[in-house]
Order: sequence, then structure tokens, then C-alpha cells
Amino acid sequence: MNSVTHQRKDTAPAPPRREAWGSWLDPGEPHPFRGPFTRWPRVADSALAVVVFAGSLIAVAASALDDGEQFTIAEIGDLPAMGLTLLGFAAAALLWRRTRPIAVTTFVLVVMIVWAVAGYGDGNDLALIVAIYSVGRYTASHRDCLITVAAAASIDIIATIIDTNQRIDIAPAILLTAVPWYVGRQIRNRGDYLALLQERAERLEAEQHARARQAVADERSRIARELHDVVAHRVSMMTVQAGAAKTIARDDLDSAIDAMGDVERAGRQALGELRHLLGVLRPDTADPDDLGPQPGLAAIATLTDQLARTGADVTLTIGDVPDGLIAAVDLSAYRIVQESLTNIIKHAGTYPTVAVTIGLDGPDLVIDITNTTDTARPGLPSSGYGIAGMRERAHLLGGTLIAEPQPPGRYRVQARLPLEPEPA
Repeated sequence: MNSVTHQRKDTAPAPPRREAWGSWLDPGEPHPFRGPFTRWPRVADSALAVVVFAGSLIAVAASALDDGEQFTIAEIGDLPAMGLTLLGFAAAALLWRRTRPIAVTTFVLVVMIVWAVAGYGDGNDLALIVAIYSVGRYTASHRDCLITVAAAASIDIIATIIDTNQRIDIAPAILLTAVPWYVGRQIRNRGDYLALLQERAERLEAEQHARARQAVADERSRIARELHDVVAHRVSMMTVQAGAAKTIARDDLDSAIDAMGDVERAGRQALGELRHLLGVLRPDTADPDDLGPQPGLAAIATLTDQLARTGADVTLTIGDVPDGLIAAVDLSAYRIVQESLTNIIKHAGTYPTVAVTIGLDGPDLVIDITNTTDTARPGLPSSGYGIAGMRERAHLLGGTLIAEPQPPGRYRVQARLPLEPEPA
């Protein structure tokens, strides 16, 4: 008894530290930048509120100095408690600047009015700048943005006029509200544009996947139809002829041998057609010498001869059909006749009478196939796709196909294929 031994492979050595650092620093595939304000919004806004409060303290203390006087930290301690409280409230309101930017701006404006009435001077605009920026950045309605900015500019101007200690003129007051809002609005528009591009890219990718899936489904359907048309006829013929050979083998050995010879020939033809189809499916590896021409009306006599050898009474009539038919019409006509004769072998019973007529009717090639039926004899298993495949072939060329029983005890298939097809 053979035994199989497994040797443990040596694990790969760990990459050098320098390569590890290089892979860590490698950005890899591009991805949108996500700063701290995007990753941790609550923490970032809390830190921003602290920075705004500290900056406001320094700005107010510095603005209270006389010209030429040096600024020291001690100056901050000289600010009134009410002023410190107002600055703290304005900075704390920024914690809600993302969800309620207009309400935060309104609250900051109220604080500014109280500040101006108290006469605390300059330096309290930092919270308003951040709030106005947030209005432009996080407010969807453009109309609400403009109303809020106009109100903020008006109140800022009024506060400047009320507090005589403030040194900011009207024009700078307008700029302190308009510029932050414009910056925030542009950032929002850019974000919306990038989101729109991403949505379009995802939609295009989804459409491409859908088209690819549809192409695969169409190709599978085409391959299934070709396999059905190529193989089903040959296999059905082989089944019937093998059954006939089995039946007559004891009484007429020579006829049984001839029937088995037909089975062999049909099997070889089926194998050749399968090889041809596989060669079409694999054009890069197929031998060009094996890819013969597709069958057409010229090969229909072979089909009827094969059916006649099974014992059927077959009549083939081909009218004045022009030479050089379009390949699609020629091949479809052959496949429709082939599938019809295959169905006759499966379902028409023993020794049916079959009439195949092919001719022209105006601009159409007309194929008419009728046969007798024997409902007492059970037919061979059916895939259920034969008639549907024939009808699909006709429709693809802009034609029609009718398959229906004809009393008494007959069945008819009629196809009309335009000589100059217009795909439907």
C-alpha cells in the first residue's frame, strides 16, 4: 500500500523592517481623503470649540490694548466675567454646527448683540466666522443660506454701530460673514459634485455588469440553441434507427446491419458537428481546417433521405429558390427543417407521411412541412425548446413561424423568412 508523506514547507522569512515600513507608507489604491473632522466629528467639533474660545479670549484681550502696548497673558484675566461667559456660550454652540447650523448662527448673533450692548469691544467675531462657514457647508437650501448670511451681516453691522469701542468698519464686517459662507458653500458644492461623480461611476459600473450578464445569458442561449439544433436531430435519428435494428435483427439481419450503419454515420456526423461547434466556441485553439461551412438548403435532401430510411414516406419539393441566399436565411431555413423533422421522429409515430415544400412567395422564403401523427404511440422525451427555437430564428430575421395541429391527425409547420431580413 502506497503511503504519502507530507513535508512541512519552510515558512517564508519575514520581510525586512525597511520593506515593512515601505508597505505601510505605500498609499495603495486612491481613496477619498478623510480628515479628523470627517472621521471623528464630535471630538473634532469639541476641540474646535475650545480653540475658538481660546482664540476669542486672546483676540478680545489684544484688541483692548492701547497702541504700542505689549500683550501679556495677564491681560486675559482683566476681561469681565460676563464677557468670558458670552464667549464660552458662543464657542459651546459650535458643537451643534453640523446638525443645526442656522440655529447656531442665530444664537451666536444674539450673543454678539448682547456683547455690543455691553460695550466689550472687538475680537468676538471668531465664533460667528465658524458658524457662518457651517451655514454654507451644511445647509442644503440655498435660499435659507442667503437669508442667514444677509441677517448675519446686518446684525454684525448693527453691533459695530452700537458698540463705540469696536474698531471694525462696515466693509470688514460684511467680509467676515460673506467670505466664510462662500468658502463653506464651495466646499459643499465640491463634495456634492464628487458624490455625483461617484454615483454616476457606480451606476455605469452596475450597467456594465448588467450588460455583461446579459451578454453571457444571450451567448448561453445561442449556444444552447445551436447544441439543440445540431445534436438533437442526430441523436433522435440514432435512437429510432437503433430501435428499428433491434426490432428486425432476428428476422432480417441484413436490414438490421444497414440500420446500425446509419446509426454509425449519424453518430459520426453528430460528433463532427459537435467538434465544429466547440471550435467556434474556442476560436483561438480551433483548427481552421475543421471549421467547415454552415449547412443550408442544399443539404435538406440529406435530412429527408435520413428520415426516409427510418420508414417514413417523405416528399421533398423545392421550388424556384434563387442561389446565393443570405447566410442567415440559408442556415435558419436548414435548422427549421431539421428541427421539424426531428420532432416528427420523436412524436409522429411509426411510418409517418411527411411533405416538405420550400418555395418563394413574393419577398419571402416559405417553408411548409406537414406530417401525419399517431397519438397512440408514445413519443420520445422532448426538451420543450424546439418550436420556441424555430420561432426565435424566424423572428430574428423579421419573419414568422406557425406550428399547429391540422385535423384530421396531421401537424403543420410553416415558416416565412424574408429574403432581405430586417431583424425584429
